[in-house]
Amino acid sequence: MTRTSGWLSRAVAISLIVGAGYVLAASALLAQDDQLADRAKRAGEVLSELVSVPDRSPPKSLMREAVCVAVVPGVVQAGFGVGGRAGYGLVSCRSGGDWSWPTFVGLKGGSFGLQIGAQSADVVLIFMNQNAPKTIAGSSFDLGGEVSVAAGPLGRDVSAATDYKAQAEIYSYSKSKGLFAGIKIAGTKWEIDYAANKKAFASAGDALGGGTSASVGQELNTDGGKAPSLVQPFLASLRKNVPAPK
Repeated sequence: MTRTSGWLSRAVAISLIVGAGYVLAASALLAQDDQLADRAKRAGEVLSELVSVPDRSPPKSLMREAVCVAVVPGVVQAGFGVGGRAGYGLVSCRSGGDWSWPTFVGLKGGSFGLQIGAQSADVVLIFMNQNAPKTIAGSSFDLGGEVSVAAGPLGRDVSAATDYKAQAEIYSYSKSKGLFAGIKIAGTKWEIDYAANKKAFASAGDALGGGTSASVGQELNTDGGKAPSLVQPFLASLRKNVPAPK
């Protein structure tokens, strides 16, 4: 083999290795996008399930007053009865007559009122305070500590005169087996999932990329109509299942 042909062989081999690396990297990114898309799709399904049984769903009067809605599917229990718990989902706030660009979030620790033998729970949080977008964008806080939280009422016939906002800033619901129920989740830490935001909104630039508290605040005040397609199933479910304010 000549020196030239040997050099060419090595060059071809290096090119093939580099090319394979790009393919693997692209495949990994696509897999991550699929996971985030599945999370958004499942969040939309959980919200539909929450309102699907009239006598076991949040009052319409409460839903009309909702400022932001977070859905965290599949909160996993790490231990039996006690122990760590974690789950990841999305939140969106009302913005200009529609729902905002969502941001990815996580719940960690605390107690989610899982039924005995349950491995995971779907959690829905209804934010009632007008300052909710600012609170959410603040990165992290303790539910029941810095922000008041209460088990959400059920039944669409509950009086619309009830002053929900005077009772708690957030109402919580969970389904671990069968139907949804209002639960207390005091001691649970709320966090922005910056890593997920960066992956999902990489093409949005710094302003809407969700990588900082400032950009999350911008997301929650931006109409979701032009948000990436992977989060649109969640937004579509909000539009369908949460009544508009009177």
